[in-house]
Amino acid sequence: MEMHKKRLGLLGLVLAGLGFGQSAPSGPATAPTIPAEHPHARLLLDNALNYLAPANKMVDPVSGYPFEGWNNDPSKGLFLRSFTQLTAIGQWMELLADVAAGQVETSHLSCDQALKDLAHLVQTLRQDQANPALSARGLIGNFLDLATGKRLGPLASNIDKAKILDAFGPARGEALWNALKTAGWIAPRLDGLEADITRGAKYGYEHFEGPLAPFADEPTRQKLMSLLDTRVVMLIFGDNSNLSASVAKTIGALLVPTLRDNPEVVTIRAELERFLENQSPGYQQLYDPKSGLFYFGFDATRNRMFGWDDLQGKRVIGHMDYLVNEFRGPATFIAARYGLPVDAVKNLGFKMKSYVTADGRTLYTLAPWEGSAFQALGLSLSLGELERPSWRTQLRNVVAIEIDFASKNGLPGFLSESYTGDASQYTGSVGIPEITVSPRPRITTAASLYTLGVAYSIAPAEMEAFLKANWTTIAGLFTDHGPWEGYNIARHEPIRFQTTAHTLALILGLIGQGSANMERYLASKKLSGRLDTFFKIGPGVDLLSTAETFAWTAKNFTLSSGKDSAGFHVKGDQLPLFGVAFVPQRSTGVNLSGGMLTLRYRSGGILDPVTIEIKPEKPLTDDSDLISRVIFARLEPGEHEIVVPLPATPGLEQIKEVVIYHEGRTKGPIDVTITHLSVVPIRSK
Repeated sequence: MEMHKKRLGLLGLVLAGLGFGQSAPSGPATAPTIPAEHPHARLLLDNALNYLAPANKMVDPVSGYPFEGWNNDPSKGLFLRSFTQLTAIGQWMELLADVAAGQVETSHLSCDQALKDLAHLVQTLRQDQANPALSARGLIGNFLDLATGKRLGPLASNIDKAKILDAFGPARGEALWNALKTAGWIAPRLDGLEADITRGAKYGYEHFEGPLAPFADEPTRQKLMSLLDTRVVMLIFGDNSNLSASVAKTIGALLVPTLRDNPEVVTIRAELERFLENQSPGYQQLYDPKSGLFYFGFDATRNRMFGWDDLQGKRVIGHMDYLVNEFRGPATFIAARYGLPVDAVKNLGFKMKSYVTADGRTLYTLAPWEGSAFQALGLSLSLGELERPSWRTQLRNVVAIEIDFASKNGLPGFLSESYTGDASQYTGSVGIPEITVSPRPRITTAASLYTLGVAYSIAPAEMEAFLKANWTTIAGLFTDHGPWEGYNIARHEPIRFQTTAHTLALILGLIGQGSANMERYLASKKLSGRLDTFFKIGPGVDLLSTAETFAWTAKNFTLSSGKDSAGFHVKGDQLPLFGVAFVPQRSTGVNLSGGMLTLRYRSGGILDPVTIEIKPEKPLTDDSDLISRVIFARLEPGEHEIVVPLPATPGLEQIKEVVIYHEGRTKGPIDVTITHLSVVPIRSK
């Protein structure tokens, strides 16, 4: 602890006097990644950087952390200036480092001030990491309350019945539990032994009335409220991994030649590296060797993994088990940085779906569960994805799909988890229906701006054209504190909400330095090679000619199948299902990672949907709930070709079987010939 205090003291010197003889730049913002021929991207970045303006007071002066967002309207239940989250803290840290490194210039913040602000934030972060009321095992609770000027964990969202019975005795405790339920302060779960706390307008110390009137004496009020309003430490893997990745990118930005050897900057980097080192026990705890996955989170207050009750009242422990979300990159970084098993990424499942563009192209993409653009693209790129051919292809397909859907539907932005403009609704149900896994309806009228930044870093020319085409509406969202969330086309009005995480994602995406900063960090730690193990590309394989092939259908039904020089044939009549399996003869399976899957076929009719399932060489785990790797396709009458870019991921390295099947009784005969099935590595730039 004494050494910790000394380090913080040294960091305090940084706060007191960083000086590089630089003044704040004047004029519009500039970023080397945005060329002069992209004026709309430049103007969007310039307006977004207004969020940094000191007059807007978007940073808590005590901690140096950014507030959750602009809106603060208690009458609508909006208190965005009273708390923050780890993802926003990490993004703010990255932006300060980018400004200090000269990767973006803005009149709102000089290099000197950016370094002072960064040192302040890092000092606070190190203090909070050592505070057991806010952290455990080096990881920090996902939300921090800033309202009192002192960082606090969030209020408990649930309560154990046993705590009430222990505090007030069995009889009085039971009566109080029932009164809380009747008053609507709690909503018991299925087993009745714990309950969600519902803090409505009539909740709290001043509202011991109605069924709670018998318990209105002062000692009972105080004791009960202390139990209900306990501050908790909830460690969520995704939020912490976002923060860790941002810390690494911050260090990488501070390794640019102009800053690398400056003593004050060396101190900041050292503190951030210690922060990462101290997180190791937390990530080790959150890795589940049985399933080969990261747990979703850990409730340090209750000393149990994060989970929920299923419909039968059984507790289910949550895992990070899907590849296509905003945590894909950060989770890969965590596994590489801390030497955790490749299984943490290998065991992530995924689904792929097709989308037909206005000009008739069929594009396949990794399908986000909610159809959200930020799940598909991430909040930013940080693992050199654009230098990895299969991932570049994946991401460019996503951007093409987003632009096409927006253009066809008059959207001046992309569909992504956001505020919707419907009162204060914030939801993940905003997305493109065609590429969504969830069967629930999607909201398609709320276009947000924040993923336009990362999309620009992937396809700058296409995004500049999109911005130009929608500029009148987009420019109408500009304010002196940056752009609003987006535009609701059903209401024909701006969505007047603004959050830090979204605004900073827009800024950082347009700056586009995340991967370069991360590579600088990884190189300094000699970790570039380890990261590459998560992105190996397979040699390719001709499955039709080299694999053993057979077909099947349901019991008591008959199909005929056979293979000749023309391909593999399947015929049947009104089958409830049929499948064709391609089984490579290699004992270790085949490596399909990072390849382009091509299926050519001839069909006598429409089969929709057809599922292509890619099965690993051996069961990943005894846990049958792992998400499989499947591609949803459609077979059209006649001769056609399906081309699907597969992601570079260790989950595709040892494949024992590729199965093509259709479920659902056909109305007529089935006559399908597979004339080609191969996977060829995607290598071109």
